[in-house]
Amino acid sequence: MDILRAILPVVLVSLVVVYIIHTIKKKTKKKETDKAEESYLTEGMTIGMCLGTAVGIALNMENIAIGMSVGMLIGMLVGMASKK
Repeated sequence: MDILRAILPVVLVSLVVVYIIHTIKKKTKKKETDKAEESYLTEGMTIGMCLGTAVGIALNMENIAIGMSVGMLIGMLVGMASKK
């Protein structure tokens, strides 16, 4: 059970990162004529949720939702700050 607690966050985060890299590559291939301001908001929120969950599991928190929420907020702030 301890091995599962150690490996699960790493597996979850790596799967999310691979998915996000695939999504970004697909979006960059597509030429958009739209000049609207774009940011990595959704990608930041996704990575933040995964990292918050991983930290919550690693620190043996009773309530993982708090780690997930804080991670999502931090990821949203980072995603809004970085422009595409």
